[in-house]
Amino acid sequence: MALLRTFLGFLIAIALTAFAVFNRQDISLIYSPIHDPLELPLYLLTLCFFAGGLLLGSLMTWFGGGKTRKKSRDQRREIKTLEKELDKEKKEKDKTGLPQNEIFPALPKSSDSVIK
Repeated sequence: MALLRTFLGFLIAIALTAFAVFNRQDISLIYSPIHDPLELPLYLLTLCFFAGGLLLGSLMTWFGGGKTRKKSRDQRREIKTLEKELDKEKKEKDKTGLPQNEIFPALPKSSDSVIK
C-alpha cells in the first residue's frame, strides 16, 4: 500500500510540474477596480484555486462526518461502561463460586423447582 501511495504521489508531482512548465504565461488578475491588476503566472493561479478547492472540500467532508464521529464516541463510551459492568458481574460470580443451578447453569436456582 505504501508503494502504491508513493507511486501515485510521484505521478501527481510529475503532472503538476508538467502543468506548471506548459502554463508559464502571465495573466492579469483584476481583483479590485481601484487597484492595478496583478500579473501572475497562469499555473500559480490555477494551482492556488485547486488547493483552495481541495481544502474547502476536505473541511466540508470533515464537518459532514461530525454526527458519525459523535455516534462512534458515544458507542465507545457505552462499550467501556458495559465492559466494566460485565467485569464487576464476573467478579461477583467468582465470589459465589458454583453456578446456581446444577443441571442448567444458566438458569437461576429456585426452591420450588421440579428438577433437582
